[in-house]
Amino acid sequence: MSPQARMPFTVVRSDDLVPICPHCEAEVPEIYARRPRGSFGIGRGFVFFCPHCRKVLGCGTQWYPFVPG
Repeated sequence: MSPQARMPFTVVRSDDLVPICPHCEAEVPEIYARRPRGSFGIGRGFVFFCPHCRKVLGCGTQWYPFVPG
């Protein structure tokens, strides 16, 4: 199966746009990350959060998301 057949959409890198937090709607030019401690994550993975309202934007095991190209 070709790579294009697996992706139902096209990923476009756009460095001139600043994302907006879905919680506080502030521009987010940077995202904070920290490793959770205790029984929640036992130090594995990261929690990503807004620097303005500090609400969680997502969780993951990689420091940076995969952006092709």
